Amino acid sequence: MASDLYWFYDLLIIGVALIYFYSGAKRGLMRSVVLVVLTVASVAVSWFAGTVFSPVIYDRFIKEPAVSAVTASVSKVKPASMVSQTVNAGGYGVEMTEDETQTMLDGLEGDYDFVSSAAAALKLNGAADTVASLESDIEAKVIDRLVSIIGGGKVADSTVKEIFDRVSVTNQDFRSAMNIFVKGDAEKTVGLIEEKMIAPAMKAVLRSVIWFVSMFIFMLLSRTLANLFKKLNNVPIIGPINSTLGAVLGLAEGIVVIYLIAQAVNGICLLTSDSLMFLNSQTVGKTYLFRYFSEFDIISLFG
Repeated sequence: MASDLYWFYDLLIIGVALIYFYSGAKRGLMRSVVLVVLTVASVAVSWFAGTVFSPVIYDRFIKEPAVSAVTASVSKVKPASMVSQTVNAGGYGVEMTEDETQTMLDGLEGDYDFVSSAAAALKLNGAADTVASLESDIEAKVIDRLVSIIGGGKVADSTVKEIFDRVSVTNQDFRSAMNIFVKGDAEKTVGLIEEKMIAPAMKAVLRSVIWFVSMFIFMLLSRTLANLFKKLNNVPIIGPINSTLGAVLGLAEGIVVIYLIAQAVNGICLLTSDSLMFLNSQTVGKTYLFRYFSEFDIISLFG
């Protein structure tokens, strides 16, 4: 199985580390110092660029089409029909017609919570499970249904869930959206979904993409500038010391590159919904070294 090739990722880390250690020794201390300083500066500038430009790109190019797509998806679903189908297919031992469901929804007033109200209604109508168990199951189904609506059939549900998990969209956010949705207010439903789910998710994705692209560009520029110190290793006495310390700093640079590779793999896994045979979360999760770079979120250090 492809997941059994997880060792390749760890070998990749070791290989990259050794290459940068060796190249660091060839570059020497001064050249490596310049390169590391420029790399650190690149990280900071890239983070700043991602933080500043992700909201701008989202607001100008993504928000309107995203809202339109979700609005169209939400408008196709009748709340009473969806709830009725969910209840009847849930194995609760209770069936509700669409009219009965609509009556229940019309009865929700004040500071209500749909999930709790639905669980109580099912229990009252003879459901065998406890109210707590019913509430937990209904909440899971609500999340699944809303995720499907948000994806609109264009984005895999698993991908939507993965992105929402990464930006800490809570179950309560989904419940709040459902509270509005069951009352038939599509506009307010979409507004809450956009604010609490789509905007944070898309901005996080954009921030990561901008950070990655910026880092790649800045590191190319940094390497060009560092080459100005290339001949310093040929100086007697200073050369060996310069070379040894350069190896250490070269290793630090290699760690940065390994992190970039890990984040690129994360991005591929996310965009392909772990559908590729080798580039998937299951394989990465089996690694001994690579997974630490994969799970580390450097942007969180600045936020």
